[in-house]
Amino acid sequence: MKAVKIVLALLLVAAGCVMFAACKGADNGIAGLVERIGASGFVKESHLAENNRAKILKNIDKHLDELTVEGSDATELFLYRNAHYGVALGAFLAALGAAIAVCALCAREKVRRAALGLALVAALFAGLYALETALGDGSMLITVLKKGVIYALIAVSMNLLNGFTGLFSLGQAGFMLIGAYTYAIFTIPQEARAQVYQYFDGGLVQFTLPVLPAIVLAGVAAVVFAFLIGLPVLRLKGDYLAIATLGFAEIIRALFQYDKLGPVTNGSNLLRKFPTFDTVLFPFAVVAVCIAIILLLIHSSYGRAFKAIRDDEVAAEAMGINLFLHKQLSFVISSFFAGVGGALLAMYQTTVQANAFKSSMTYEILLIVVIGGMGSVTGSVIASFLFIACSEWLLRFLDVEQFIGSVQVPLLRSGFRMVVFSIVIMIVVLFFRKGIMGDKELSLSWLTGGKKRKEGAVK
Repeated sequence: MKAVKIVLALLLVAAGCVMFAACKGADNGIAGLVERIGASGFVKESHLAENNRAKILKNIDKHLDELTVEGSDATELFLYRNAHYGVALGAFLAALGAAIAVCALCAREKVRRAALGLALVAALFAGLYALETALGDGSMLITVLKKGVIYALIAVSMNLLNGFTGLFSLGQAGFMLIGAYTYAIFTIPQEARAQVYQYFDGGLVQFTLPVLPAIVLAGVAAVVFAFLIGLPVLRLKGDYLAIATLGFAEIIRALFQYDKLGPVTNGSNLLRKFPTFDTVLFPFAVVAVCIAIILLLIHSSYGRAFKAIRDDEVAAEAMGINLFLHKQLSFVISSFFAGVGGALLAMYQTTVQANAFKSSMTYEILLIVVIGGMGSVTGSVIASFLFIACSEWLLRFLDVEQFIGSVQVPLLRSGFRMVVFSIVIMIVVLFFRKGIMGDKELSLSWLTGGKKRKEGAVK
């Protein structure tokens, strides 16, 4: 059986690599194909330079009767037409083959589970690539996926604090604002600063950082503010802590619009012209890394200390856990990932303005955490996509007047979408008190054949 698995794994890897190479080759060789089949007069050079698949194929199909497409050229055109699916499927098959090989050669359940997890991640990214290439960047589904994954990171970071540590904080929008502004300030190209900071003589910062270091810096800036604000407020509990952090977020929002800080923050004016992402894969990759780090933290000794503080502070302190130190640690780590989420949100929105980071944004994130389940990372991720899909896409038809024949459907008009959305949320909160997932997580144990360790078993 082991030999069969290894052979199957090798075949899958080989098939995946061949398919990936063939489709990539067709993708890169489109200019030569266009010339060979006589379509040079129909396809613009700019489309070839950009490899604009939709427009190239549209022009070829429009004049297909006038072209000579035979033999290997027909095969290559077919591969180019479906290259995005082939590349995605090839990458997935290779990853699946590698996962099967690891599972066959290694008996350790943790390694097998990690290999399977990586294969599923590869499948996710392959599907995203194929979906984005097929639908185009302007598709509403792609827009929902981009915003949903950013909100997933922010919700998970808030869940780390509220759900796993038991600290009721409402300052998430403030840390997102700090992250967004930090990213924008340090990535605006130097030649564009005079135009962006037109009322402040080009601004104070006169250098530019690469995208990834700027995203990390956005998280670090949020950490600095979180550490300073945490010194006094983390000695508070419950509603008092929530009110203090909410007040901090509002102070930060007002402070960043203060004209005296204009040379840095541009005052109440927009920050723009900074780098953004043009593919859904980028935010998914960043968020996947961040959530993986949060999961590692939750399953470490620090994560167990956070849960102990959440369950019973007196008992946790009696066991030797430094309450303030661990609360401060949870607070700053949550703020770091909120800052990273703010930077990604700035890239998604393409502009930054402090008024967008109102307290209502924090309430949205808190709502996502509650709907998904306090203490469940999986629940926060699922709830983020459901929340964004319903609020931004699926219920949009309720805002448009509808007619059946000459009779107008009652109630359907601008704003009715939010009424229905609010009712749906109320139903979820009333009938699913612990949220969609409660405090449970999706597990790969049933796929790897591993058994769940019984509570109280000796490690």
